[in-house]
Amino acid sequence: MSTANPYAAPTAAVADPVPSIPPDIAKKIKSAWVAGCISGAVTLAVTLLAMAGTQTMGFSAWSLLDVALIFGLSFGIYKKSRTCAVVMLVYFVTSKIILMMEARAASGLLVALVFGYFYVQGILGIFAFHKFKAAQAAEAQRAA
Repeated sequence: MSTANPYAAPTAAVADPVPSIPPDIAKKIKSAWVAGCISGAVTLAVTLLAMAGTQTMGFSAWSLLDVALIFGLSFGIYKKSRTCAVVMLVYFVTSKIILMMEARAASGLLVALVFGYFYVQGILGIFAFHKFKAAQAAEAQRAA
């Protein structure tokens, strides 16, 4: 007669947990997606004001597509997507250039530079994360 429980869950060998991300890399990535969320929230607020009837720099209900894109790219940055990080920077710079051309003034340039800095840092952080992850995988292969 067997003493093992026939209803016990099966067991499997589990690999060591993935080492945590270095804090400097995590900080760069976090600041980029937080900046994206702030940018999306501000764009949403201005869009809602425009939809309520306030005339604001050419914003309209179509700007909700911009809001969705910004939040989607921010989520991609949160998930450490290199593509989303690069697209976010390119989209942000392009949209700021278009807004400044429409307004015929360099209004908000300082704020745009700050957001641009965070997006560039996010790109650097995400690429460093993927390099770190590849190095960890290579090290695990050598150890096995």
